Amino acid sequence: MLTRSIELIKHAPRVRVLEVRRITNPAPRYRLLTLGGEDLSDFVTRSPTDHVGIIPPTDGELVLPQLAEGRLRWPTPRPPMREYTVRRYDRAAGELDVRFLMHGGGPVSGWAASAKPGDRVAVVGPLVSKVMPDGYPNYLLAGDLTAVPAISRWLSELPDGVTAQVIIAAGSEDDVIELRCAQPISLRWLTEGGYPEADQLPWALATLGLYAPDTWAWAAGEALAMREVRRVLLDKPGLSADTVKVTGYWRRDRSDYDYEAPLEAD
Repeated sequence: MLTRSIELIKHAPRVRVLEVRRITNPAPRYRLLTLGGEDLSDFVTRSPTDHVGIIPPTDGELVLPQLAEGRLRWPTPRPPMREYTVRRYDRAAGELDVRFLMHGGGPVSGWAASAKPGDRVAVVGPLVSKVMPDGYPNYLLAGDLTAVPAISRWLSELPDGVTAQVIIAAGSEDDVIELRCAQPISLRWLTEGGYPEADQLPWALATLGLYAPDTWAWAAGEALAMREVRRVLLDKPGLSADTVKVTGYWRRDRSDYDYEAPLEAD
């Protein structure tokens, strides 16, 4: 059934203990970890934007929340956890792919940088799937490097007969990786323009000619830049608040940013 609006699907909370099966490095700043284990048998992911919380070991041990009355109860002190997009889930193989952007300093990215096959890690969620509309003939997907896993999965799942424009802000040519899609797409990596990486998207989208009139637009990345991206997209003919979804995944001046915070507020 085709949908024209975002559908929210809630999932029961679950904490899974998995192990690292494989590690690949698609580009110097990316690290892709394939996680596996029996706890994935009932894993559910419904959207390219689905995310899980990654809890690395603390002093060599996993410190986990407990499930009580349908809610997660966290110990004190609370272990570090960060949200990452589900890049791939293979039920038959019992595998989950999570791609990390190596930026240094973070408790989870630091763990991922030194992880090796056999290491254990905890995964929480997804708690909610935001199933994006599948009834549009054209899609605009944009983001910085933190949005690449969602964009990669989205392109691999595009239905037949649609087209897509994709714009990704990268720090350099070294950040460019292959994105595969069975449908016709226009793909542009931004590695120029004299702008900081997080600020390239508003500049590029302001001069972009869009498919018209039936386009769904999605963008994600640094929160302050995404506010400007949202303004730029809403100024485009044919786009409106009903056909634009913009999410701030991170914020350049805060390490504890809640990426679900609304972008509409200044």
